[in-house]
Amino acid sequence: FAVIWGLVIASGSKVAMIVLGVITVAIVGFGAYAWRWFNKQKRLIEIVQKGTESPEARKAALEELSAKGDKDTESLLARVRLEMEEDPHKALETLEKVDLAKVPSVMVDSVKVLKAQLYLLESRTREAADLADGVQIARIQQPDERVAAAGIVAEAWARSSKEKEAYDLLKTFSPDDEAYKKSRPALLIARIFTHFAASNRELARKDMISLAKENVMFLGRFLDPRFKVHPLLGKLAQEVAQKDPSVREMAMKMNRSQRRHPR
Repeated sequence: FAVIWGLVIASGSKVAMIVLGVITVAIVGFGAYAWRWFNKQKRLIEIVQKGTESPEARKAALEELSAKGDKDTESLLARVRLEMEEDPHKALETLEKVDLAKVPSVMVDSVKVLKAQLYLLESRTREAADLADGVQIARIQQPDERVAAAGIVAEAWARSSKEKEAYDLLKTFSPDDEAYKKSRPALLIARIFTHFAASNRELARKDMISLAKENVMFLGRFLDPRFKVHPLLGKLAQEVAQKDPSVREMAMKMNRSQRRHPR
């Protein structure tokens, strides 16, 4: 850049100096903005990570984020990620305050996916699908986030009579790929909804068993009445849970405990 300045000065052109001066100010200004944005994101990530350590830590983190007000888009999104752990409806109410037009372009697709996910948790499938239609998966930079986003988009499509589109998207990501290990639950959940929508119950059962092996608590996505899934899908999850070794072991321990300490 110094070389370019040297050539412009040597030319003696005032117009060229003015133009290059404007460009220089713009570059320096953008660099300062990017640095501030990066540090802010880093701090917000630290707050969210700390907020997952315990209920008390979550409360403290939410109070800190709430103090930043509702006009700080990044802080609002951090609040949403903490609130959705225990109250998806409250998280959606917070997210509704975010104006997509004010969201940094690099985050727009991630915000759409997050909102679609919360709509799905409330069985607002049409609204989730409308958002999913506008998501460009390839623009999401982080690999794990991109794969998880694909799972949410596919789920939205599968639950709104677009199972073919869901299948086509899911074909590009295998839950057995070690590179997608962190996103495996999201992919399996999407596949379960997609198989079920296509009336392929056996494949849905197979993926549900795989999901339970990851963590049987993931079956709560189909068993918790708050999520309002199809009754037959809930029944399938109940059957898988009852046959899961960890659940059966837990039930046996509870029975032994009750025999030892009858009421």
